[in-house]
Amino acid sequence: MSEPVLVAIPPKGGSLDDVLKKLVTLHWLRPELVAAIRRVIKDDKRRVKLEEGLIALWRQSGHMVESTMRAADLFGHDLDDVEQALRRMRRYADEHGVAQLDYTGKTGVDAMLAALRQDGDPEVREAASGMHLQLDLTRPGKPSRMVLNHFEFSFAPTARSAEVRGILLGTDHEVTPTYLRKHKRDLSLTCYDAFHNTLLDALDTPKVRNWKELKAHLKETNTDVRILGSLGMDDYLGHCVLMNREQAAKAKALGGGRGWAANGSDPKLALLRGRPVLIDPQYEEVYDCILDARKQGITFEVGPKDIEKTCAEQGRVAIYIVRSGSTVACTPDLCVVGDEIITSETIVAVNQERLNHNRGIGTLVESLHPVDTDHAPAWRAKLAAKLGDRLV
Repeated sequence: MSEPVLVAIPPKGGSLDDVLKKLVTLHWLRPELVAAIRRVIKDDKRRVKLEEGLIALWRQSGHMVESTMRAADLFGHDLDDVEQALRRMRRYADEHGVAQLDYTGKTGVDAMLAALRQDGDPEVREAASGMHLQLDLTRPGKPSRMVLNHFEFSFAPTARSAEVRGILLGTDHEVTPTYLRKHKRDLSLTCYDAFHNTLLDALDTPKVRNWKELKAHLKETNTDVRILGSLGMDDYLGHCVLMNREQAAKAKALGGGRGWAANGSDPKLALLRGRPVLIDPQYEEVYDCILDARKQGITFEVGPKDIEKTCAEQGRVAIYIVRSGSTVACTPDLCVVGDEIITSETIVAVNQERLNHNRGIGTLVESLHPVDTDHAPAWRAKLAAKLGDRLV
């Protein structure tokens, strides 16, 4: 048997859910195992959200267990869950000597994961065995989270085919293409927007807005990374400009079309100057390239957790990932202005040098059947139906 194929997939979240479901349909993974993986990760996510809420209630309730329990009861939390959480969560004294509450520490979460590895359900045991702990750098307080580490699998297209041994690796979003490029991964099933920054030196222009444009402008002599196509999961998303209604009306009045920075004279860019645009910092280099931000006098700032509410209520402008538009739709006075800065979906990418030397990679690629379909028009139509006049 040839050496195993290393396949990068997201470590957690909706993207992981989508990829795992796809791999079940391809018979790479058992549905029972995938259900257990999703259950472990979702239960841990609920644990983190509960603890996040208790931290706020603790501060509002006089930094006392009893008053925090009463407040949690009023909000409808299960008091047994609350009591267990308060027992395991960390305490620390702030600069004024006041007792503060913090997320369960690494040792505590590690003990919870160890218990899952001894669970009575064999599928849960197997799921937990493939997890590890990772700091969630997107949340204030940086809690430890259970995320996918790795799972081994075997795949044969037919009963007479040679088996391919593969290893799914839960890879941090921003380093996936780097690992693929350095021969530390063979295949990648992750979103396109992770690839842009790491391939800038291999592009004949930095202004590419989707995987098709990146593929067309990729200088293959500069890298072994090859973009093979979409995984075909209809998991489209856009990095969109968010504004409140008043600013959105100004943007529409300025004209210049729906695109952003399609040319250097886009009048809408004036609304991005003055105050820093709120963003997720991992995409700053992408936005800088697309908007030609330095030349245009546009600066960026790390956005708060409730970035949508901040835009709607404080008049700030942000570039933020929009998938279905549900959050925008339920945030009063929030609008999506113009077309996306970039668009993304889960794509299939491979290291060509590794593909040439390991037949198993080709077998898995054939199973994945990357497609060349452009899902953007259908996604935009759904978004327009969801947002109505709030898609400006």
